[in-house]
Amino acid sequence: MALLPQELFDAIIDEIRDKETLKACALVGSSFLPPSQRKLFRKVRGLGRHSRFTAAALAESPHLVSYIRDLTIYMPLTVPNSVTVAGVLRSVQNIESLVVFGRAVNWNRLEHEACSALLDCLSRPSLRRLDLKHMEGVPTALILAAMAIPVVSFFRIRTDVREEISEQLHASAPAPRLRHLILVDAGSAVRLICDSLLHPRNPACTQKIEHLEIPIDQDNVSYAERIMAACAVTLKYLAVYATDLMRLPLLPFVLEVEIKVFVGDNRRLPVFFSHNFSQIASSLPLAETITLVVFVRPLRFRPEIEWPNEGPLPIFGPSFMNRTQLLHLRRVHCILRRQSTFGDISALFDHFVPAMGSMLPGLQGTGILTCTLGDPQQ
Repeated sequence: MALLPQELFDAIIDEIRDKETLKACALVGSSFLPPSQRKLFRKVRGLGRHSRFTAAALAESPHLVSYIRDLTIYMPLTVPNSVTVAGVLRSVQNIESLVVFGRAVNWNRLEHEACSALLDCLSRPSLRRLDLKHMEGVPTALILAAMAIPVVSFFRIRTDVREEISEQLHASAPAPRLRHLILVDAGSAVRLICDSLLHPRNPACTQKIEHLEIPIDQDNVSYAERIMAACAVTLKYLAVYATDLMRLPLLPFVLEVEIKVFVGDNRRLPVFFSHNFSQIASSLPLAETITLVVFVRPLRFRPEIEWPNEGPLPIFGPSFMNRTQLLHLRRVHCILRRQSTFGDISALFDHFVPAMGSMLPGLQGTGILTCTLGDPQQ
């Protein structure tokens, strides 16, 4: 085998998807070991919680850290786990994607070493995506550091609402590279992120954002509107989860919009839905794709009810093809999705399809309208 080029072994290993097979290949010989290790440790999941094998392997063979490109960690409370996580975060130099689960703990309760290492890791030039999930007390320093990463997702995080954004922090903030911002159930973080993005010291923070996903509710509607307006010149994709009235600014270059709503047990769209949906025509003149995601929970212990006929939306009435707005519209996709993995909504889908047809009668027979039953929300 020594006479064969190493590139051949690399190509063979690259086609293997099963971890057990990769572990076996690593024992075959010196030509198989490096490519097998690179494939095995390119994605590391659950560091800090489940991965005793991974933690032990990284401790025994530190060179394996250099293979990590995609890392998922659980920020721990125990000192030994903190030391392990901090060591990996400080050593991984070519990381591309980082997912951090806080397990609903407060940042201030975490070990300083792990927190400090995480902040240092966010400055890696190779880092292209950060997902921060389930953490409270997230500091301003981390929010500002995240602005230097192209793709950032905050899921159920909370910041310290008493914390002020210091001028010193803004002065030392890295150059923004943010292209894609996702905020899901972000609570108080929306205010802090908005204040960070729109701070006078950071005029370039919003000038490159092309993809924005943001919730709109009573607590953050004004902040959401400010962020959308600040991104208007570059924004091409917008997703909103609206639980309140929204006011869309003019977004002249958005090509795709996604509106997410929750339907209660009466199977009726929110009272503000028609108002929110109608704004698309006037605010997004170049929109090519509109996606409506309707979240429901199955009715327990009783049969599914008919979907109420709520009448057509104004612009999508029978005269839609004579429209003077939404001239570029090519697709309207309506998705019915369960809120959880439990229950069955297939019977409701049978009502959902004609309900969407009656709400969008001008799209019937045009090939523009599609309806699908989606997977539960992740």
